[in-house]
Amino acid sequence: MDPALPPGAPARPAAEPSASGPVAVGAVLLLAGFTLLWQAVSTAAGNGVTLGGPTLAPLVVTGLWVVVAAWYLLDAVRKRVAAPEHLGRAAWRTPALLLVALIVYSVVLKYTVLGYVLATAAFVLVSARLLSTRPWREVIVRDLATAAGLSLGIYLIFTRLLGIVLPAGVLPL
Repeated sequence: MDPALPPGAPARPAAEPSASGPVAVGAVLLLAGFTLLWQAVSTAAGNGVTLGGPTLAPLVVTGLWVVVAAWYLLDAVRKRVAAPEHLGRAAWRTPALLLVALIVYSVVLKYTVLGYVLATAAFVLVSARLLSTRPWREVIVRDLATAAGLSLGIYLIFTRLLGIVLPAGVLPL
C-alpha cells in the first residue's frame, strides 16, 4: 500500500524498468576495450613484441577484454530482443556494481600502499560475493583461498617470469 494515496484509492502502476542498462554497460566496456587495445597495439608496434617482454601482457589482456565485452554486449542485446519484459533494474545491478568495484580497485592500486596482492585479493572477494547466489558462510573459505592464490600467483608470474613490475605494497614480496 502506498502511503501517499488516500485509503481505498487504486494502487499506482509500477514504473516500467529500463532494459537498456546491460546494453549500455556492454557498449561502454567494448568501447573502453577497443581504446585500450589500440593503445596496447600502438605501444607494442613501437617497442616490439616478444614472448617474455612487457608488451605482450597488455595485448593479451585487452584482447580478452574486447572478446568478453563483445560477448556480454551481444548477450545483452539478445536478451533484450528476446524478452524485454523480463529485464529490469536487477539485470544491470550486478554489472554496475562490478564496474564500481573495478573503479575502486584501480584507485586503490594507484593511490594507496596496499599493493597488487592485497588489492587484487580484495577485488576478487568483492567480485565473488557480487556474483555468488550462495550464502557467504558457505563459500568464505573457497573465496578466500581463490582470492589469495589468484592474486599471489598472478603477482609472481608477472614479476618473476615476465619481468613486469607490479606494486608490492606493504607485503614483503
